[in-house]
Amino acid sequence: MKNLSLSKLLYFIGLLLLVQACKSSESGIIAYDPPGRTTETKPLDPHHLRTIGIAETGVWASNEFVASRMNDFYRVEDNLYRVTIAPENAPINWSSWYSFKLWSETPQTIRLELAYENGYHRYIPKLSTDRIHWTALDTTEFVHDREAGTALLTLDVTPEPIYVSAQEHITSEDVYAWADSLTTLPFVEQSVIGQSHRGRDLVKLVVNATGNPDAPVIVVMGRQHPPEIPGAMAMETFVNTFTSDEPEAMAFRSRYQMIVYPLINPDGVDGGHWRHNFGGVDLNRDWKAFNQPETRAVADDLIGYQERGVFMLYSLDFHSTIYDVYYTSNKDIPTNLPGLTDRWLAGINAILPDYEIREEPSGVVSPVSKNFMYHTFFNNGVTYEVGDATPRPLIRDVARAAAISMIREVMMLDAPELMSNPDWYNADWSSRQ
Repeated sequence: MKNLSLSKLLYFIGLLLLVQACKSSESGIIAYDPPGRTTETKPLDPHHLRTIGIAETGVWASNEFVASRMNDFYRVEDNLYRVTIAPENAPINWSSWYSFKLWSETPQTIRLELAYENGYHRYIPKLSTDRIHWTALDTTEFVHDREAGTALLTLDVTPEPIYVSAQEHITSEDVYAWADSLTTLPFVEQSVIGQSHRGRDLVKLVVNATGNPDAPVIVVMGRQHPPEIPGAMAMETFVNTFTSDEPEAMAFRSRYQMIVYPLINPDGVDGGHWRHNFGGVDLNRDWKAFNQPETRAVADDLIGYQERGVFMLYSLDFHSTIYDVYYTSNKDIPTNLPGLTDRWLAGINAILPDYEIREEPSGVVSPVSKNFMYHTFFNNGVTYEVGDATPRPLIRDVARAAAISMIREVMMLDAPELMSNPDWYNADWSSRQ
């Protein structure tokens, strides 16, 4: 390594740490966190909302919308411009979110450099004119300088603004609207379990057609980390499958219930944060101390089920990282339903035989949500990670398969007669997409 420049060496070290984005070491010390790092509230660096124009060329940039992230914009030379992007505070995981809009008084082609403070370029740029429909920038239209950790984009700008973003947008408004749409179903109820740092509602969905509030539960969590849009997409598809009129879903609802906390970090989502909540903390490291109101509200709600003796079948926390991976617990760790994770993953593979299952087990010491669920309920759990660039149709296909496989396995716990019904258990899910 002695021939590597310092910046390149730091980049590759950072990339290695990024693979650990949602993992923790067995000792309970987070690998990329500085020693002694706590989850106590920390100050944020201000992110000023503003519109900046270059008078000589008539090119404009703005971050005046929800979930934006652009700290400065200026012309470097000729048709080269630079956007600087800084996190909400540091040190921080390099989930370097950016989102801003550009336009020009006259049509022209510009070069735009994305430069980062306390981080490096991670996400393939995506473009939109309405923040609903997005297109990933073609690889011929941007260059990722891995040594410098920057990206250089070539863009056609016109008087019609274009949005440039690390990922598609799924804001708190979008999540609340999705949650509201599910409550039109007679077996879905929504409630508020607490408020975030900034007073936003922390919503909870209960999917339960059994009439028994203490029916066994599958727990779903989402959006602890704001930029992890692919994980949010998978979570919605996963839950939508459980609430559908497919025979597997209806069978599940006749015996069990699902509890969903779809938006644990609404402040970070709407604030365009890289990683943290409005308290400047990685929420998925606060599942022991509970210093933050968001983790505390979810944990308090779940402990209410523990106090009533409700059986937890499984828990899933949806995230995103470089590639699709399931962070599970070591095989020698006893749980209330041994072998369920192995059967579930095998079931996904049976439905999608061409999809490669990547599993990475670890211990249960670190202060992440999966391990809180284990220590509280002695149950199996997984941090369900979706790759940053996983094709969106594949995200949905895998999430549907994950839901169907989970339903089949938990139904076998007290309804083994279903195994003898090939029309149900061996149904061709792919034919019903």
